Amino acid sequence: MKNILKLIVFVFIAKAGFSQQIPLTSQYMFNDYLLNPAVAGSKDYLSASLSVRSQWTGLEGAPKTQFFSMHSKLGEKMGVGGFVFNDETGPVSERGIQLSYAYHLSLSDKSKLSFSVAGMMFFHDINRTYLRAEETNDNTLNTMLVKAVSPDINFGMMYYNEKLKIGLSSPQLLQNNIYGEKANGTNSNNLSRHYYLFGEYEFNISDKVDLVPSTLFKYVQGSPMNFDFNVRGVLNKKYWLGVSYRYNNAIAGLIGLNYKKLSFGYAYDYAMTDLKNYSTGGHEIFLSLRLFEKEKEASSVRFN
Repeated sequence: MKNILKLIVFVFIAKAGFSQQIPLTSQYMFNDYLLNPAVAGSKDYLSASLSVRSQWTGLEGAPKTQFFSMHSKLGEKMGVGGFVFNDETGPVSERGIQLSYAYHLSLSDKSKLSFSVAGMMFFHDINRTYLRAEETNDNTLNTMLVKAVSPDINFGMMYYNEKLKIGLSSPQLLQNNIYGEKANGTNSNNLSRHYYLFGEYEFNISDKVDLVPSTLFKYVQGSPMNFDFNVRGVLNKKYWLGVSYRYNNAIAGLIGLNYKKLSFGYAYDYAMTDLKNYSTGGHEIFLSLRLFEKEKEASSVRFN
């Protein structure tokens, strides 16, 4: 039974040890709707995006994550969107869905402020086939609760114009209990409230070259604040090459291109923790399709 507990503890530490319970992609800067539902409606097209991520490759039970999202403008001042995801780490799996509504206020001819609220639903599972009891008569596996469902709420707001965007969001506002309280009334299975602050600015270096730095600050209640810093160079609004640094966690290389209304990106993560001794890194593929796009947006390097 001790090995079972160690494995479960390891999985939850692996998921929360980097100050997050919600999985993130390495290329979220191309689809920051995953961070903030207020992004929905900020572009004059419908965006459909797919991310497939394999983290800590070579390590048994390593995290594997898939996201699919869609969001679009609705009228002149509203936006709607949604995403589904699947995340598996060893015996623990989580699936989720979010549906959101956003309202956009014009502050000037070029800048807007958006507010959004989203409903979320999480489905949590522990796969018993991964677990083995040390004692043959140990009935703990048969009695433990292995499935849970938790509804939640996500709130977001964002200021943006043609070059700058700054967004603040907070998912898991309700901080639900996943598997119920212990017999003594204590609870160690709460979902923690998250806070994301994301900013990005586009510098036009020349007619052909743009430089786009961005940063993400992440805070989860009970954990230290964490941050990412990203920068990418874009050539002719079509090709990009970049790097992402996650504090005390990993560094990722980014490469991608635009082809007509389709965008493709690839990221390779190199762990900066002791996991680098056991893993060959992480891989992620990103695809995005822009539908009903107006001509003035056709060359944009922002695909979210």
